[in-house]
Amino acid sequence: MKLKWEDISKLKWASEFEIGNEYVDLQHRHFLSLINRIGKNFKETNDYDYKRKLIIELHKYADFHFTSEENIATSCGLSGVKSHHQLHLKLLKELNQNAEDLDNGLKTIDEFLEFITDWFLVHTIHEDRKFFKAI
Repeated sequence: MKLKWEDISKLKWASEFEIGNEYVDLQHRHFLSLINRIGKNFKETNDYDYKRKLIIELHKYADFHFTSEENIATSCGLSGVKSHHQLHLKLLKELNQNAEDLDNGLKTIDEFLEFITDWFLVHTIHEDRKFFKAI
């Protein structure tokens, strides 16, 4: 999915992103808001330390969200939590690699935003919806 920042910045929460659990949906809303905030702030500032802290915030939020999502799934009695956890570990590894590439100048901010937006959309709409369908 080839997205430009102009398209990403217009990406708003839609019902198609909902997976059916109010807590997970609330966290997904925040994740989308964070993606938009990163894009906006990266375009508006040249403060390297601030940009780096935004990426750290994204990583910490993703890690928190994945742990929370797995706990919610466990409390709902969903099967497949271990395999979903493995998928989350893979996603965090991809995030780390893309953030490192951005930091080293191997990726542009547009490429990084495309990655995290695609990552969010594909994981939320396909993986999480399939995982939480039993609720």
